[in-house]
Amino acid sequence: MILTDRQIKEAVQAGEIMIEPFDPSQVQPASIDLRVGEEGATTKSKKKTNIRENGFITLDPGDFGVISVFEEIKPSAQHAGRIGLRSKYARKGLIATTGPQIDPGYHGRLTLGVTNLTPHPVAIPYKDDILTLELHRLEQPSERPYTGPYQKKLGLGAEDLEVIAEGDGMAFSEVLTTLRSLSSNVSDLTAQMKTMQWVIPAILGVGLTVITIIVSLGD
Repeated sequence: MILTDRQIKEAVQAGEIMIEPFDPSQVQPASIDLRVGEEGATTKSKKKTNIRENGFITLDPGDFGVISVFEEIKPSAQHAGRIGLRSKYARKGLIATTGPQIDPGYHGRLTLGVTNLTPHPVAIPYKDDILTLELHRLEQPSERPYTGPYQKKLGLGAEDLEVIAEGDGMAFSEVLTTLRSLSSNVSDLTAQMKTMQWVIPAILGVGLTVITIIVSLGD
C-alpha cells in the first residue's frame, strides 16, 4: 500500500518511519521530496565538494556525480520506499543511477548517483528538491530487515570517492561528443543519399536519351 500525504505524516509522528529533519511542506499527495545534502563529488573535480558552503554543485556535460541526500531516513521493518529523480531535473537531461528501492529497516542518508546527458552544465543547489520518495506499508514486517554495508551511512564514503577518482578511460563527455559527431555524419550521408536518389535517375535518363538519338541517326 502506498502511503498518502496524511499517512506519511501519521507514520512519522508515530515513529514508524524516521525522516530527519522532517518538513511537512516537503510532503506531496503520495510521496515526500528529499533534498540535496552537504556533500558531493564529480568525475571532473575528483574530490569531495562542500555543497552547503559553495551553495551548489555543477555537473558538466557528460559528467557523473554522487550527492549525499539531506534527510536521514529509517523505515520500520514493515515499510519500504521507492525513489526517483524529480521530474524538473529529468527534464534538464539528468538521469539517476541509484537503486530505486529502500529496504525495510534501512537507516542512513541516501547517496544519489546522477549523470548529465546534455551538452550544457547543470547546477544543483544545496537543499533543492531532487528525489521523490514513495513509501509503502507491507502486509507483514520483514523477517530480515536491511543490515547491508550502507547501514547507518550518513555521508559520502571512501567507496564513493574511489569510483569518482578512478573515472579513467574515455570520459562520458567524449562519448557524447563522439555520438554527436557520428549523428552529424549520418545526417550528412543521409542527405547525400537523398540527393543521389534524384541524380542517378537523371543521369540514366540522359544516357538513355543519348543512346536513343545515336541509334536513330544510325538508322
